[in-house]
Amino acid sequence: MIAPRRLAALLVALAACGGSEAKPAGSDDGMVAAWKAAKLDVSALTTVDAKPYGATACRGGTVSGVDVVLCSYGSGEDAQAAQDLGLAAVGDATGAALARGARLLVVVDRRKADPTGRTIDAITAAFRK
Repeated sequence: MIAPRRLAALLVALAACGGSEAKPAGSDDGMVAAWKAAKLDVSALTTVDAKPYGATACRGGTVSGVDVVLCSYGSGEDAQAAQDLGLAAVGDATGAALARGARLLVVVDRRKADPTGRTIDAITAAFRK
């Protein structure tokens, strides 16, 4: 099993490898549809406090037992800069914070629902598409 901090650092590094031509991450509804298409169980997304993420707006819920937060920013640069705030929200749990376009995805497995990391991988892969 990958240590939580190493997994988070790995996922941030993978996101950075995508190049500077990142496409917009799409709408929340689009993300929900992508997660469902990946055979993930998705709860309703509800408004969450955007302040800890430095965002203009955030919505959160669960995807196959893993907590997710999707945040919107004024620019891609703002979303990139907020990755550290996302990782701070992850804390010592297993998770990741990925920016794409003007969006940030924060994924946290506080309930240890994903011991292999496959669900987090599927969640983040759908976000990167």
